[in-house]
Amino acid sequence: MQTRRAALRALALGAVVAAASPVLAQHAATPASPAEGGPRRFEVSVESGTLALRAAPGSSAEVLARLTRGAVLSNLGCAPAEGRVWCDVQPMRGGPRGYAAADYLRPARGPNGDTPMGEDDSALRAGRGEFNASGTIPCAEAPEQPATPCPFGVARGTGGDATVIVTRPSGAKRAIFFIHGEAVGADMSQADGYGPFSVRREADLSFVDVGAERYELFDAIPLGG
Repeated sequence: MQTRRAALRALALGAVVAAASPVLAQHAATPASPAEGGPRRFEVSVESGTLALRAAPGSSAEVLARLTRGAVLSNLGCAPAEGRVWCDVQPMRGGPRGYAAADYLRPARGPNGDTPMGEDDSALRAGRGEFNASGTIPCAEAPEQPATPCPFGVARGTGGDATVIVTRPSGAKRAIFFIHGEAVGADMSQADGYGPFSVRREADLSFVDVGAERYELFDAIPLGG
């Protein structure tokens, strides 16, 4: 009798574990956020078609956009919902923030081959003057001003993330921020009287405009090499 009861208990326990295992596996597969050391960005990995970016974590939520294979998304955190893992993401090059199924996402590699994990600390290091490289780039502070060599220092992160500090002809400094190898912004505000931030690409050179200021940066500055 004891043996039979023990066997029944073992079967019941096995059934509970089997029933719980999908949930446990699901939680184990939840990607960590960058603050927890997880991937900084995801890449859409659908084999065909597009991936729905939804307004909420769930397959019935409104579709905000359709993401194509290879699209790079910022990882804003993932969590289980409705029987699968959903990640809060936003296209790196701009677009709506929403939720995508983690099944169709993978950690994104940067243009230099690195997969950036954890939070980027390049801006913090640049602020302390801890640079990986330094040199000069052409820059100007006004439309009529010819470009002159301007000293710079760059603090590089991983995956093409970097912060470049340029000393302008006037002696003032300008920080230019790179994500995934692309110039995405500067320490400026239109409220402070600056015009828009814009970038034009030619081969491996980025022409960055910060209001009336002009900067020319080769890809090797944020990426190294």
